[in-house]
Amino acid sequence: MKALIVDDEPLELLNIESILHSFDPLLDVFSAANGYEAYNMLKDEPMDIVCLDIRMPGWNGLETLQRIKAEWPHVKVMLISAHGEFHYAQEAIAFGASAYILKPVMPEELMSAIKKLRREIEADLEEHQLLLQAVAENWSRGEESKKLLFGAHLHIQPNVVTVIKFNRNEPSDKALWDAAVCQTLHKTTAVPQPINGHWIYLTECLERSIHTMKEKLSFLKLELAEKHQETEWLFGVGETVASSDLLKQSYDSAVQAALNKDEAVIQQCLHFLSQQYASPITLNQLAQEVHLSASHLSRIFKSQLGITFVDVLTKIRIKQAKELLENKELSIQFISDRVGFSSPDYFSSTFRKLEGISPSQFRLQKEHGKQPCS
Repeated sequence: MKALIVDDEPLELLNIESILHSFDPLLDVFSAANGYEAYNMLKDEPMDIVCLDIRMPGWNGLETLQRIKAEWPHVKVMLISAHGEFHYAQEAIAFGASAYILKPVMPEELMSAIKKLRREIEADLEEHQLLLQAVAENWSRGEESKKLLFGAHLHIQPNVVTVIKFNRNEPSDKALWDAAVCQTLHKTTAVPQPINGHWIYLTECLERSIHTMKEKLSFLKLELAEKHQETEWLFGVGETVASSDLLKQSYDSAVQAALNKDEAVIQQCLHFLSQQYASPITLNQLAQEVHLSASHLSRIFKSQLGITFVDVLTKIRIKQAKELLENKELSIQFISDRVGFSSPDYFSSTFRKLEGISPSQFRLQKEHGKQPCS
């Protein structure tokens, strides 16, 4: 759970943050000095709870509350004020605040308010899950569900539907699988239960392109295949739509896309390349492996992933190189040769192009426990 504290007084920020961490050490706490900064933070980092000071320069707490509720109605907002006038509390409640407490902030009072907000969040989540399930069931029956989806108060504004269909050994732990998909696609939420054998995901696709999503899911399949060899699955990414009201169109096209045989060809190719990446593989060799012409296979890569065979092979090689770079005993030249590059210079330039840093910088960041750029 994430909480954002908004106050122009640094000492007060530290006080509230200290109380929150003593209440729950695992709570992610962020801070902002004013309403404008908080509003911009929320655009990039979804929050569950926002604690707003009423008296701030620029937008005051009530103005910030109104803007937050207009954009993210699901967010729970608590107003904090040094002024005990009752009309502030009245206005705060009218504008959608879930709690109102006074300064100086007392630990017991803040923790009591946070507990109340958590109960509301849990109740909302349960309701939203039921609504999402109803949305998917309506789609499967050919019905629209605009009002239901609007009522779900999603953290995102989805414009693409993805479906996953398991041909063999559906995973027993859907929550773990959903987490992997949502982490891969970002700005994605999962429908709780399968519908007609399909696991359904709603995504806000910022680049408005399904190619990137297909590429990410294809590489996720490659990664999960090593851990779940007994499981076979296909996915379908629907068309992007202009608004959430039209998501049924995306759902219908996603179901059709899951039947596309080209996706199975891509997985055959990825599996072969993941085994043979160190060899000097050509498109013709790969085409022979999957019993297609080179031109046909090239078109499949472009239509399914939006990238070329060479791009795919290069990404697989760089992925393997990143794993080898964690072993500081291996030289850059050895790694370059091990993953199939013709020279260390070409390997380094390609690595920098894809990762934004050199292989040596990547290794240093890993050694110092930093998250490498990507």
